[in-house]
Amino acid sequence: MPKSVDLAKKILISHKVKHFVDLNTDLGQSRDQAFFTKTNYELLNTVSSVNIPCAVHDGDPKELLEAMRQAKRYNCGIGAHIGYPDPARYGYEPMQLSEDDLTAWIYVQIGAFQAMLQSESLEIAHIRPHGALYNAFINNPEVALTVAKALHKMNAWFLLVGPAGPILERVEKEVGLRTAPEVYLGKRYTSEGQLSMNRMQEFLPPQGVMDQARQLIHNNALTAEDGKTVPIKFKTIHISPVLPQCAEVADRVGQMLIQPVSLSLTDIGASGWL
Repeated sequence: MPKSVDLAKKILISHKVKHFVDLNTDLGQSRDQAFFTKTNYELLNTVSSVNIPCAVHDGDPKELLEAMRQAKRYNCGIGAHIGYPDPARYGYEPMQLSEDDLTAWIYVQIGAFQAMLQSESLEIAHIRPHGALYNAFINNPEVALTVAKALHKMNAWFLLVGPAGPILERVEKEVGLRTAPEVYLGKRYTSEGQLSMNRMQEFLPPQGVMDQARQLIHNNALTAEDGKTVPIKFKTIHISPVLPQCAEVADRVGQMLIQPVSLSLTDIGASGWL
């Protein structure tokens, strides 16, 4: 059962909050089913948003509806986890799609996802790329721009979550779409403040994960692979359900923040309105 945290307590900001940041995880992916059961949703007690597949790279529609209901139950913002149309490999392998093809697949995913949310009286909170599409945001900026343009055409107010770094700044400048830079907790970063693509399959050791979280929250920085301290702009921290001891990590990170806030409130809180 979830903690006795109602919606108001989960999203309202008090003067004790040290940093206005969203905590995010994945929900509804086949690979992660062992981490989420009907009686064990510990991670959802702490995070403030989730990414749910759109039944293209992964996800059975009936199970995805249940994931949406669970996210609603735990007062988590719900994001569309978009990916390449490659369910055989769960969207983790790169695909060479034309701009028109990728755009069309974005329309299919977001359209179906919104319909499912509406059936539960819910709304889409953000969009986040998955797997190989997420990696393409780092090593192929044109893919990120194609995704952003498709989303902007559907709704100029959509919020795109992606890897922290120059690509999201370019998206905001050239496309005009709102973005939320993300730090993938436990992953290694380069001296340019970008995810290290060479070591994407590895997590830092447990103490390294917590040291990274503490440095992010208190100093808006992280230690790169070469030992340099790199300043970084971010609005959300991703805690993967496959991160070792993910629920405990999320709880400890949440305690550093006093209270995580949803992506819709990160800018409002930082502005001083709340």
